[in-house]
Amino acid sequence: MDGVAINVFIADDDTMVLDGLAMVLEQSGEFRVGHKARNARALLRALEGAQPDVVLLDIRMPEENGLECCREIKLRWPNLPVLMLSTFHDDEYLKDALRYGAHGYLLKHQTPEALMLAIRSAVNGTFSFEPGVARSLAVDAAQEKEQTFHGLTEREQAVLRLVAEGRSNREISDQLFLSEGTVRNYVSTLLQFAGVRDRTQLVIWYFQNGKPGAGV
Repeated sequence: MDGVAINVFIADDDTMVLDGLAMVLEQSGEFRVGHKARNARALLRALEGAQPDVVLLDIRMPEENGLECCREIKLRWPNLPVLMLSTFHDDEYLKDALRYGAHGYLLKHQTPEALMLAIRSAVNGTFSFEPGVARSLAVDAAQEKEQTFHGLTEREQAVLRLVAEGRSNREISDQLFLSEGTVRNYVSTLLQFAGVRDRTQLVIWYFQNGKPGAGV
């Protein structure tokens, strides 16, 4: 993406939010807002003729909500990253967003810098969550699934929780004082343990399924 503006499509039924997001991104010079939609149907029509690099999608919209739209996008364009936007922290919305393939769940009050970082991360295949959302869900999941994780070492569980928070291998290695190669080995072990193919499915398994070897 070096030297090329990241093409962002945005859908939000609140005109002020829609225009504000577009203005912030356009002014950065790093992003180009290729389309602004007031509802899911308009966004899906726009996607028929052009493929952006990432979609910002409001969760609560009339006619078809953002979660339903996310599910349809991932069915039709499985490699297109989607970031869900919400005005409040809702664990069930986040879990549904992960199940439908979203690359993140962001609260609208985040700073422009945090929003732009999340977009870059999504384009690079990394998950992004508002910090409070990620921490609370990681704690909830660990408490609810203690039996599920029986058989994993404490270090493997620590890596799993950080992967679920959207951390990169470099960030995990820095936090746990491990080499990136060791982190990659841990992630490979976790993928086998969960019976999934990639990090995306591992995160979904962590928050949604809670059964070793369960499919997603």
